[in-house]
Formats: sequence, structure tokens, C-alpha cells
Amino acid sequence: MNRMIMDLIMKFAALGDSIIKGVLFNQEENGLGHYSLSDRNIVDRVAERLHSEVLNLGKMGCTIEVGERILERHLTRLDGAQYVLMCYGGNDSDYDWKAIADHPEGEHYPKTPLRVFEKTYMRVVNKVRELGYTPLIMSLPPMDAQQYFNFFTSTFSEVQKSNVLKWLKGSINTIWAGHELYNDAVKRVANATDCVLVDCTTTLGDGKGYLCEDGIHPNLAGQSKIASIILRNT
Repeated sequence: MNRMIMDLIMKFAALGDSIIKGVLFNQEENGLGHYSLSDRNIVDRVAERLHSEVLNLGKMGCTIEVGERILERHLTRLDGAQYVLMCYGGNDSDYDWKAIADHPEGEHYPKTPLRVFEKTYMRVVNKVRELGYTPLIMSLPPMDAQQYFNFFTSTFSEVQKSNVLKWLKGSINTIWAGHELYNDAVKRVANATDCVLVDCTTTLGDGKGYLCEDGIHPNLAGQSKIASIILRNT
């Protein structure tokens, strides 16, 4: 990138979930694990290369509706930003797995209905653009459905695990299919709003070597790879 252009980029801002926040999952010998924050997350790496100030408004567990409220609360903090990176969908597409494990015969829905997710995301993107910033939308990183299943059922009884599998109609890949529905919605939002799509889904492939043991969070190699993709789009 031309150094003159780089010097004009005063602030690189980001909104989103734990992927933006830089959360890592650390597996422990007992089969459980804990979360920690990367010392150089995706946003830090990009801002470092752009020689810009960082504003990371990522929040673990954040859905698009929570993200919209965060944007409204921090409008003035975005002053000076050229780019606003956004990543939503991973939490929106997720379920209350404990509720499913306990009551597999009940009705269970994603945290954010798909239509609400898509409509709200478009509204957020348009708001960012109206404010004079350039929105960048990240597609969802790939997930390892088996690893994710092992992660969220790690404290479940065998009966509860069986109940979840029953609800998934015997196929763990049903988790991946739901994830992809929301990823497709992310792509539609980018297309409908004429927004740059940072396609980390394709670049990370099946995720092997790029995901933490929980099957959903990019590891350090994954974070570095995603940062390089973003830089190619700025």
C-alpha cells in the first residue's frame, strides 16, 4: 500500500463478536479449557500494518442486535476512522444447547432469527456508511462441527449428548449447515449494500490448522491469516 495513503488512515475501527475481540480457546489436559485474549488480535495486526489508531469494540457473545446498540453508544468514538470492520453471525446462528439437551422435543431457535439478522445487519452497515466511514464485512470463518459439538457437550451427561444428537437428527453436520445459512446471509448483506466482503471462509478452507480446539475461534495462525485478507481489501 502506498505510504501516503497509509498515513491518511487515522483510525481502524471494528465491531463484532469474540473473533474481533481476539478470543482464543486453550484446551486443558482434563478435556476442559479456558478462554484468553490474543496479544495481537486481528484488529491489532491490521492497524499495525496501516500505522493507525485502533478502536476495537468487539464483545464476546455479541449478536447483531447487541452490536447495533454498541454502535449507537460509541458513535463519537468512531470519529477519525476510515474503515469499520464488522463480523457478526457466529453467535446469532447459535442455539441454547443446554436447553436442547434437557428438552430435545421442545421448539428451539437460533439466538437471532435469520430475517432479523439480515435486516439488522443491513441497517448497521448503512448507518456506518451514512456516518462517512467505509464498512468492511467479514464472512464467517469456517467451523469444525465435530470439535464444536465436543466442546459444548463436554460437561453434558451421556443422556444429554444423546438428546442433542437426536435433535440434530443424528448428524452433527446440521450444526455446520445452520452456520452456513447465516454466512450466506452475511454475503447477501455485503452484496445488497455494495460493501467489501472480506472472504475468510474461502481463504481458511476447512479450517484445519487455523482453528482453536473449540472448533469455532481462529487460533493465532487463523488470526494472522484473516488479518492478511483484510489488508488486501483496504
